[in-house]
Amino acid sequence: MLKVAECSERRLLFHKRNLYPMPGVRIKKGSKTAFIVNGRGKNRLRFLKKFEQHKSLLHGEFHVVTTSFVGHAQRLAEEMAKDGFSNIIAAGGDGTLHEVANGVSNAGQTDIVIGLFPNGTANDYARTMGVSTNIAHLFAQINQGHFTPVNLGVVHFADDQKKTFVNIAEIGLGVDVVQRVNRSSRWLGPNTTFATAIIQSFLSYKNRHILVETDDWNWEGLVNSFVMANGRFFGSGLCIAPEASPVSTDLSVVIICDISIKDYLKHLPKLKKGEKLDHPQVIYKRAGKLKITSNETLGIEADGEFLGNGPVTVSVEPKALNFLTGSDLI
Repeated sequence: MLKVAECSERRLLFHKRNLYPMPGVRIKKGSKTAFIVNGRGKNRLRFLKKFEQHKSLLHGEFHVVTTSFVGHAQRLAEEMAKDGFSNIIAAGGDGTLHEVANGVSNAGQTDIVIGLFPNGTANDYARTMGVSTNIAHLFAQINQGHFTPVNLGVVHFADDQKKTFVNIAEIGLGVDVVQRVNRSSRWLGPNTTFATAIIQSFLSYKNRHILVETDDWNWEGLVNSFVMANGRFFGSGLCIAPEASPVSTDLSVVIICDISIKDYLKHLPKLKKGEKLDHPQVIYKRAGKLKITSNETLGIEADGEFLGNGPVTVSVEPKALNFLTGSDLI
């Protein structure tokens, strides 16, 4: 068996990854694994080439399928969870992981283990979890059979529909940003693509007036971005929620009020370093459940995907997702 320590390729490590405990649980033997590969762009071909080169390292039965349209990963994940696959690996970015998590959640199979090969535009959840970019490392994790129960966020809409998220949900500027990114060709690369979308959105976005109600605190006012986080990063490496943890009992909340593009650019280096912002228009809080309303149109995005319009109630579902990890993270 390939040992994790032998894998030398660069890993997407967060400098404070040991801020939270990583309990290890072993997956039962005889498991079979599905790989759901984001079919958009050249990253798909790179992954399939690496997979073919290293598949002899993988133990047990496996199946590889490529997505063809938006929402396909969710449909596939739900079908595979119901068909008895015990491990489902998202080979893509935050959006692919988002769809896979929702598919497994819809299937109602609580013992499925979800893994990630960061192969998308932003790969922000991978940064929080220290996920490797080495496919041999991924196969070693599957063979070892360890996972960590992590939290899911849940967005409840007024029509009783709900969506889960793995990384971050946001109301405000980010909704416009992700829509711009998803419409773009992304040929400039993830960092430039997101930076360009953020600046363009700042120039046209109008801050929203919202009311937030929780069990412990309420807040009302103009907001540029209202962030609810399991993970620490969004926007391709911006550490917006440095105290967020996917194994805590609540969500890290970041309220960015009425700030200008000048303020944003001035504090951008701190976001990249993972530092909290000392600014009168930036507020840090925590909550397990939030009710968010507005008299204006209130869009919400999560994991880089537009979910719909508010009002919404957002909550945390502790340890609802079994996330594949290696023994070196336990």
